[in-house]
Amino acid sequence: MRYIFKLLTFCLIFLITFQACKKDNDTSLEILDYRNCVFISNEGPFNSGTGTISAKSFVNGIVENEIFQKMNNYPLGNIVQSIEVYRDLAYIIVNNMNKVEVVDAKTFKSIATIDDIVLPRYFLGISENKAYISSWDNVVAVVDLNTNSVIKQIPTGTGPEKMIKVNDKVFVLNQGGFSIDSVLTIIDCEADTVLENRIVGEKPSGIQLDKNNNLWIMCSGKGWNGIPDTSSTRGKLVCLDPDNYSIKKEFIFPLIEKHPEKLIINSEADVLFYSYPGGIYRMEITDNVLPQSPFIHRENIFYSLAFDKMNNRIFAGDALDYVQNGIVFSYNAVDGMPLDSFNVGIIPGDFCFYY
Repeated sequence: MRYIFKLLTFCLIFLITFQACKKDNDTSLEILDYRNCVFISNEGPFNSGTGTISAKSFVNGIVENEIFQKMNNYPLGNIVQSIEVYRDLAYIIVNNMNKVEVVDAKTFKSIATIDDIVLPRYFLGISENKAYISSWDNVVAVVDLNTNSVIKQIPTGTGPEKMIKVNDKVFVLNQGGFSIDSVLTIIDCEADTVLENRIVGEKPSGIQLDKNNNLWIMCSGKGWNGIPDTSSTRGKLVCLDPDNYSIKKEFIFPLIEKHPEKLIINSEADVLFYSYPGGIYRMEITDNVLPQSPFIHRENIFYSLAFDKMNNRIFAGDALDYVQNGIVFSYNAVDGMPLDSFNVGIIPGDFCFYY
């Protein structure tokens, strides 16, 4: 009897261990429903090959790469600039292909393609039937979401990038495209007309709205990190009133050879985070000086940055050498402690959270 009990116990342990190992090594596992995921858009090799989309499930932790190609049997193309989920549809911006792929966000099955947008950059949902897409043709394309077609183009500064909607206005960062710009274009999103172009700082690279309804704009300055140039300029962080466009605060970064990049905000909208040589820096909106030391130490600056407001985490993408597959890291937003990391595609450049 004791022998039989030992034998049954051994078999049970073996079965549990075998199943666990099988699960860990089973590369055929796929995310069957992409709700409660973070999507990562991977640009792909510059001017060749294809970009991809990766997904990590918040339900079971599974990471799946190249999900668009797997679900639709054709590649996205080059370069996959960004991804945004709006009304349960994912809009994938494919920059060099002059198109936006529209997929069902839950299944990632293709639904439509929006064509005829020159070098598109970012998507912003405006209403039930309308969206804006920034374009390096120095316009914001107005898209009818019912027909997935461009119905109007709004002129901007040079190289429009990220956008944010505040009430009935949209604020567009003009980074400069292949040059340098310093203009914030303000659009009446009901009339689809430009209200004003306001100079904020060279190469605006990030914009967020805080809990007091103030806009924070990160201006990287002219130049690139790691490439010293006598013509470089200092970066600055600007706090702007979205009602009258006046600058309420301005923080100048001390060194012309070091440039701040990206800008994200926490779920309470009272703490800012940004990339800067040395790591990720943390700044409360009530602070009167820039932080002197990084919140998260990192020798090489991250290529991309995002805040998971549901789970209170910071996600950061490392493009490594821009040739091999990149890595995404996540951190606790309270204490900066690392949580996990996972492999994605080449040059992870943008994140989108689908809860």
